[in-house]
Amino acid sequence: MSPRYLFVTLLCCGLLISCGKRAGEKDPMSETAVVALSGDADNLNPVVSNSSASQDIQGNVYPTMFDVSFNMREGKLEFEPSLVSSVEYSNNGKDVILRIRPDVYWEDGILVTPLDIKFSFELYGDPEVASPRRSYLESMMQTNGEFDVEKSIEILDDTTMVFHFQRRYPLQLFHLNLAPIPRHIYRNADRKTLRANPANERALGAGPFKLEEWVRQQNIILARNVNSNLPYPAKLERVIFRIISEPTTRLTELKKGTVDVMRPVYPEDVSDIQENNPDIKLVTLPPRNYEYIGWTNIDQVEYHKSGKKTVRPHPLFGDRRVRQALTYAIDRKGILEDQLGPYGELAVTDFSPVFRWAIQHDLIPFPYDPERARQLLRSAGWSDSNGDGILDKGGRDFAFTLHYNVGNKRREYAATVVQENLKQLGIKVDLQSVEPVVFYQKIEDKQYDAFIAGFSVGLAIDPADRWGDIDSPFNTVAFQNQRVTELLKLGLHVATERDASPFWKEMQQILHQEQPCTFMYWVKDIVGVNRRLKRTNINILGVTDHMWDWTIGDPKSAVTY
Repeated sequence: MSPRYLFVTLLCCGLLISCGKRAGEKDPMSETAVVALSGDADNLNPVVSNSSASQDIQGNVYPTMFDVSFNMREGKLEFEPSLVSSVEYSNNGKDVILRIRPDVYWEDGILVTPLDIKFSFELYGDPEVASPRRSYLESMMQTNGEFDVEKSIEILDDTTMVFHFQRRYPLQLFHLNLAPIPRHIYRNADRKTLRANPANERALGAGPFKLEEWVRQQNIILARNVNSNLPYPAKLERVIFRIISEPTTRLTELKKGTVDVMRPVYPEDVSDIQENNPDIKLVTLPPRNYEYIGWTNIDQVEYHKSGKKTVRPHPLFGDRRVRQALTYAIDRKGILEDQLGPYGELAVTDFSPVFRWAIQHDLIPFPYDPERARQLLRSAGWSDSNGDGILDKGGRDFAFTLHYNVGNKRREYAATVVQENLKQLGIKVDLQSVEPVVFYQKIEDKQYDAFIAGFSVGLAIDPADRWGDIDSPFNTVAFQNQRVTELLKLGLHVATERDASPFWKEMQQILHQEQPCTFMYWVKDIVGVNRRLKRTNINILGVTDHMWDWTIGDPKSAVTY
């Protein structure tokens, strides 16, 4: 055990028992906040990371191009200066001129420059890197259908750069808001193996916090970056992210005061906390996260065996009638009422209810209708030809393994309901829980036939990463549809966001009909916060938004949330 890790472990003990501080000695935990995570980060490189835990960390370590907020009334993002000090448009809006602050430094004292930004965007757009955010660059200049960094990004001087787009459209700033990484650290990195680069374990940023230590599956420790002026050094000395996969343990730690922030608090625990834990504040977030059952649409075995060249329907889930049948067969409403109650709503597609101007409101969620499911399965050629109680077709039984991540009680419960519901139709489902880091990596790599997962949608409507390129890490079910591809191009290249509304509504109709996955429900996450933690800004952007402003104070004093 390293000396630093041992030191922080002893600090945490101070919350549990008296560690014998001398009179007048400052309590080290008075400058430390503890956040519980259900799973570890996959890596700490924003170009290739894919987990929500990574995003919680990176937004406070790496420089942000813009300071972002979300206007709930308008249903749109708003952008303020951060690393970018000013924005101008020219060439009918196709050219975006960014002026970069001249006084932002990486932790090692090297200046953050336009060269870092250009280099980072080159990585985001490189097909060998295969960044989950590669689609953000599709509207910049292209050569042979690929992002061309030299045509797209022009550096005018030490603080000025121009991004060249094929056209002006509403999401330009959203697509420009990609965190840069230090060029001098990664310039010689092998791009094909960037996800495994050792530098990803030692994040070097320029934000208000810096990475102090990362012990896999235990904790991630951020310390105040005393030299940061983006916007300024964090007010807390450190924030410890503890990885606690077991939800009961997370809740116990929150109640004991050894954890300051926990997400999610499950609805069944709300009343008990409100009655017995006055030092805990509960914050309910608007629905940005949905859960779904992923049915891989393609034969992923052949896809990988052929080097991603052979794309043919999955033998079980390639037929949309089967996917529709599975949605009809699952009692989603029953799961929702049991697990979420008023803190959730049935999902029709993956367009969040916060975007009311873009929602196709007349789409009705598929009801629980086993008989309709049986009819659809029969029409798709599935029957019990040998009388063994399991449907079969062409000599193959309708049997598969449903995966979900360890430590998620709601998904574990949903999996058992799905297993029983489908058993009634003659479908055999085995259940398998998986450690979160492995689980999410295998989903990204399309290694599972079926799985229960969640997705946090962006706060600007950009479905391209979800439903565009079949190989996108976020297109976890490998869905492809020609009309959807056309609608993505139409919807992302309009004069104003609201001009895209008819395209997004048509897209929702297609997703509803195709059922690329079974959309389960939108979740209004409940966050538990110890009242000793002040100046939190927990909102639809996330739990750690503006974490640099957090302070510690008297739990009984007025709290700003």
